Amino acid sequence: MTSRRSARLLAKAASPILTPKASKVLKKPVTKKPAVRVAAVVLSTKVPAVDAGVTHATLADPGMMEAAILYLKSADPKLGQIIDQTTDECSMSLTRDDDNETSFVSLCKSVIFQQLAGNAARAILLRFLKRYGTLTDTSKAPLLNDDSSELQLTDFEFPTAQQVVAMVVEEMKAVGLGQRKAEYLQAVAEQFNSGALSEKMLLGMSDENVSRTLVSIRGIGQWTCDMFLMFHLKRPNILPTGDLAVRKAMCHHFKVPFGKKTPTHEQMVEMAQAWEPYRSVATWYMWRLAGTITQKTT
Repeated sequence: MTSRRSARLLAKAASPILTPKASKVLKKPVTKKPAVRVAAVVLSTKVPAVDAGVTHATLADPGMMEAAILYLKSADPKLGQIIDQTTDECSMSLTRDDDNETSFVSLCKSVIFQQLAGNAARAILLRFLKRYGTLTDTSKAPLLNDDSSELQLTDFEFPTAQQVVAMVVEEMKAVGLGQRKAEYLQAVAEQFNSGALSEKMLLGMSDENVSRTLVSIRGIGQWTCDMFLMFHLKRPNILPTGDLAVRKAMCHHFKVPFGKKTPTHEQMVEMAQAWEPYRSVATWYMWRLAGTITQKTT
C-alpha cells in the first residue's frame, strides 16, 4: 500500500459512510410504532451467546497455520518479507505447557499479569498458588515454606472457581495482589461458579460474543479478551487494536502517521482488511516487527 493509498484509506476510515439506502432511511420521517411491534423487533434480532452446532476454526487445527502463512504472503507481499526474515516459528499454533488449562484459569492468570512485568507477575502467581493451589506431587509439600525452593508454577493446580469465590480479599492481598485484582479474580470466579460462564459456552461462542461476554466482567478489558481469544482459544482472525506495539508496527508497515490518538480502531481494521481471515497470525508478526523499529509520535 502506497503512502497516497494509505492517506485515502485513513480519510475514508475516519469519515462516516452512508450508502444510498442508508441516506433514504435518514430522510424518512420518524413515525411512532406500537410498543408491541417494537418489542418484537428487539427480541427477534437478539444474538444468542452460543452458536449452536457451530465449530469455530482455530490455529491449532491441522494445516491451519500453513494455510495462514501462504495466504498472508500472497495477500501482503511486504508482510511476506517479514515472515521470511523471521527465524522463529509463529508460536500461536504450537503446543504449550498450559494448553490444557481451562478458560477460567487462563482468564485468572491474565488478570494477575495485567500491567505487570512478566517476572513480577510470575512471582505473585507462584505465591498465590503456594497459598491457595494444590501440589500435583505431594512429596514436595515440605518445600512450600521455603522461599528459595525450586517449586515451579507447573507444580500446582489452580484453585477452583468455588474456592476463589470463598477467598478473603485481605488474605489474597498478602501474596502481592492489589485490592482491585483480588476483587477482579473473584468477579471472574463468580461467573464460572454460578454457571453464567463455562468452558463449553466459550468454545461455542463467536469471537464477537466472547468479547461481548468477557468485557462485561469487572476487570476484563478488550485487550485481555483479545489475548484470551488469540492464545487460549487460538482464534485466527483477532486484531488487538488496543495493543500499543501492534499500533506502532502497523503504522510503520503501512507507512501512515502514528500519534497519541491515531490510528483509531476503525483505521486499523481498515488497514488490516487484506489480512483477513488470519489477522491473529499477522499480528504475531507485527509484534516481531515492533521490536525492530523506532517510531516518533506525531
